[in-house]
Amino acid sequence: MDQTVDRNVGALGGTGARRLLLSTTLATAREKRLALVIAVVAFVAFLAVVPLARVPLAKMPAFIPSYEAALFFIDLITAVLLFDQFVRVQTSGILFLAAGYLFDAFIIVPHALSFPGAFAPTGLLGGNAQTTAWLYVFWHGGFSLFVLGYAMWERSIVDQGKPSWTRSQIIWAIFGSIVAVAVLTTVFVMIATVGHDLLPIVMQGGDYSLLVTKGISPTVWVLTLIAMLLLWRREQRVMDLWLMLVMWIWLFDIALSAVVGSNRFDFGFYVGRLFGLIAASFLVLALLVETIKLYSSALSDAASAEQKVAQLKRAHASVEISSSKKGSGEPVEAYVLKQNIAYYQTLLKSTSLGEDQRRTVEKLLSEEKEKLGGLPPA
Repeated sequence: MDQTVDRNVGALGGTGARRLLLSTTLATAREKRLALVIAVVAFVAFLAVVPLARVPLAKMPAFIPSYEAALFFIDLITAVLLFDQFVRVQTSGILFLAAGYLFDAFIIVPHALSFPGAFAPTGLLGGNAQTTAWLYVFWHGGFSLFVLGYAMWERSIVDQGKPSWTRSQIIWAIFGSIVAVAVLTTVFVMIATVGHDLLPIVMQGGDYSLLVTKGISPTVWVLTLIAMLLLWRREQRVMDLWLMLVMWIWLFDIALSAVVGSNRFDFGFYVGRLFGLIAASFLVLALLVETIKLYSSALSDAASAEQKVAQLKRAHASVEISSSKKGSGEPVEAYVLKQNIAYYQTLLKSTSLGEDQRRTVEKLLSEEKEKLGGLPPA
């Protein structure tokens, strides 16, 4: 797999691209320390909450639509950014992970619609009292399986030696994954609604402790743990590091919401979902920061390229006119600096420069003026 990453990174521009793509960049010691601190803080918070998990609180049916609307958009944005990673890196594992986040976003919608009291007393999907609980199981278990698949795929040799994807292959791969996720979500919804009589009973009123006694939610928890452990490597990539943190905090979400907690609207019910919202935010924030860095780097590279071209032109011109300028008494270096200053001043008059480009050119102009001022008088 590492050979595949190197091949794709090289196609993207070498070392600079490697540093800017979370899916190919190795995590620094600082990033690992930050992730460890967050993990420890989350664990301490979880331990503090566990004794209070079954304390009943006021029923707030509006909490679920609000919480899941936020989660839907976070997961959808994450999926889009991961599809962008796939376009750049072209490895199947990234495509699989993007599909996993898209699945997470898609299945949140029917779960929210089916939740009793959120939009209707018994939900809107026409299921029964078991529908929402089983959609929760499909949601959390399904996402863990996607992450598990991503981790196993990244450890395999499937993409080694594979030529770069063509534009049409990339488009069809993304389109196919979206359709597949939509079909999978529809199947789960149909099972939880039309086929609910085929599923074991896991809800008794607002009590879902049967999820624990029948081993269903512990199985989902163990799947999440396995997925997290499979993400660990000696040389940890940044994306895998943050995804491990996502799964680590998701363990607390599942534990509080469906293992330690036993009733809707108890303390664990609310806090567990807050853990889930926090977990979902880590990877999307890392991807957004990466996108900003990538854009800033592109602007910086463009300005640097302009500077190098200008220097080459000035140097070439200085060679051609050096003999004539020596006779006039003006040093060649002073002449070149004046030409650079004129060039940068012309650039600053352009309205096409971005803010970062303008600051770079202003810095270069200032440096040239300082050099000119430091030359001895002719």
